[in-house]
Parts: sequence; structure tokens; C-alpha cells
Amino acid sequence: MTESNAAMTALVEYQVRTGEVTTAEWLEVWQSRAQDALEAEPKTAGYAAAVSLEDESCLFFYEHYVNGLAGLKAHMERTSHTALTETMAAHRMTRRRVMSTGFYDLPDFGWRGRDEKTLICSDAVISLSGMRFSNVATRREFLSRLADYSNDCFTEQPDTLIYTCGIAERDADRGPEIKHGDVLFFKVCTDLAAAESQDPVHLALRQPLSKDGEETALTFQKLYRTTGNGFLTKTM
Repeated sequence: MTESNAAMTALVEYQVRTGEVTTAEWLEVWQSRAQDALEAEPKTAGYAAAVSLEDESCLFFYEHYVNGLAGLKAHMERTSHTALTETMAAHRMTRRRVMSTGFYDLPDFGWRGRDEKTLICSDAVISLSGMRFSNVATRREFLSRLADYSNDCFTEQPDTLIYTCGIAERDADRGPEIKHGDVLFFKVCTDLAAAESQDPVHLALRQPLSKDGEETALTFQKLYRTTGNGFLTKTM
């Protein structure tokens, strides 16, 4: 079990009640909360919005807390967060929660941003995928190979802005079938072509493990486009 104060990523997706409000209006309300996180939450390192490429009524949110659950708790206890939830409830802005999951950062793996500057961008592509392995040893071997690749990726693929992953510590209660122990892989690229260019590499990293008789599987993949609301990284 990972220590609760380790850096963590929280991922959530909501469907907007489009009969009551547009996604643009929903994000306009949410943006004031994001601005507070940017200016007043030193442990909130990422807090960004994106729209689903499958269903534009669904909005996805990426959150990164450098001190884990303590950062998430502090975030949710701010008056701006209370005001956000009360406003959205009063105006019936959200239809349902589509997905919620997350993971603790793996040590010495990947990166978030290519410098220490605040990163706010529109039209970048977020890819979230799940991978399942038949045993811990196979998963460990894959993550070792992926870590080696991530070092090359940072140098050779400047269009990749964030490249990270972690291990799900509980089953998801909704959304994609995410089970305890699955690898959750999260990346942000400047466009769809850059995101898709890495898929064959990830497949090639898994294939030798399958040939050795160990089962590996890509359980899901979801794609989103950043809206320019919030921030992917910030100066800490």
C-alpha cells in the first residue's frame, strides 16, 4: 500500500446537464475554482479540464497533489470548493459522475511538464488507458521497460508534455472497468497524432511478456481534448 502522503493523481469525469447549461457555461463557473487552486493551493500541482472526444457533454478533470490525500483534503475544504458545489447543485448543472479513479505516482518515473513553468494549453490531447497483468512480476517487468522508454521519450518526443502512470489501489465504482492492481497510464500530447504515435511502442513493450506465457491486456483507452481551463502544471 502506498503512503497516503505520496504524490497522487486524481481523475474524474462528469456529464453536463446540457438541457440546463452548456459545457462552456459549466467551465466558466469551474474556472474560478481553478484560479483559486492556481493562486492559493501550493500543493495542487495540476488542475485542468478537458472534453471527451467520444461525448462532448462529458468533461474530464485532471488533478495532481504533491502531498497526496492531505493535498486533496485541503483542496476540498476551501471555501471556493464549497461555493462551486453549491452553485452547481443550485443550477442543476451536472447530470452524473461518469468516472472517478486515480493513482499514487511511481517513484522516478516519467515527467509532468518540460520545465518548471505553469502550463496552460488548449487543444492538447489527454490519453488515459488501463493495463492488466496476470501477476505482479509481469507488471513489474513491464513498468521497468516503460520507465526506460520514458527516458528516451522525454528526449526524442518533445510533443509529449506529461508522461506518467501508477497502480490502481482500488476497484473503480463506475466508468471503465478498473481493478485493484491495474496500471493506469496518463499522458498529455500536443495533438492526437503525437499521442497515437506511441501506441505501437507500448504494444511492443507488452508483446514479449505475452509470448512468455504471461497474460497482458489493454483494458480501456479514453481520449480528451484540453479546454484551456485550469493548469496542467504550475511553478511550485
